[in-house]
Amino acid sequence: MVPLDLAKRWLQSTPFQIRKDPSGNGLEADWVGLDAHGLVIVEAKGSHDKGSRAWRGPSGIPSALQSAIGQTERTAVFVRASNRKLPSKRWAIASRWGTQENGRDPTLIAWDPEDGKLDGEDYKSLERILLQADMQAVAAGMRYTGEHGAFGIIGDTGRTPTIEEGAGVRLIVGGRRIEPGLAVILGPFGAMPIRSANDLPRIRQAREFTPNIALASLSTNFIQSVCKGEPPVEDPLHTEDRAASQGGLTVIWPHEKEEVQIDE
Repeated sequence: MVPLDLAKRWLQSTPFQIRKDPSGNGLEADWVGLDAHGLVIVEAKGSHDKGSRAWRGPSGIPSALQSAIGQTERTAVFVRASNRKLPSKRWAIASRWGTQENGRDPTLIAWDPEDGKLDGEDYKSLERILLQADMQAVAAGMRYTGEHGAFGIIGDTGRTPTIEEGAGVRLIVGGRRIEPGLAVILGPFGAMPIRSANDLPRIRQAREFTPNIALASLSTNFIQSVCKGEPPVEDPLHTEDRAASQGGLTVIWPHEKEEVQIDE
């Protein structure tokens, strides 16, 4: 899934565009992406609604879901040259939080009609573009930035290194070696890029501030595959003790006494 505004930017100067259908007032959906079969347009809403009847169905639906449905229905992807609207699946989701204040049980309602599947060529083209957009969004969240394969680092170096300079960090966490990639430490202080062994003192200082940190690495091999327009091999979620990995991204929550090193 890719934020809609980011997807719009990446679809500029491509055969595709996202626009309202019909045009006019009203919000669009927040997310666009692909599942195993085709295009998916998604909007999710949260609510503290105290009402009960609409959340029980099937005769009525809550206003939060009605709003989400409207946003997904007016969001569409078109082929520029022919003005052909691509078929899509729409996910509209409403979540009512259960709190002491509203006295209700947590409730989740989803609406997911499908108006057809993409043909193979459209799917491949969108897959390449949206994978690159998704990778840029993940890298930006890790405090890295770049365009179309030149993912560099936002830092205090005074310049933006290329992916070859920035994406080869080899983390070692408690003796466990992590595949080389773009690395970052995450905690209450935010995200802090890890570029070399020179950053190890900052990691130690951050862990003294709070032991509840996470380390994340976005695989260099994954980045390079996506930048070349090659869809990565299917990578199901893998979890083990205090670690999880999927789609080139590995996240580790180290034990307080586990040492963090960089293999240079």
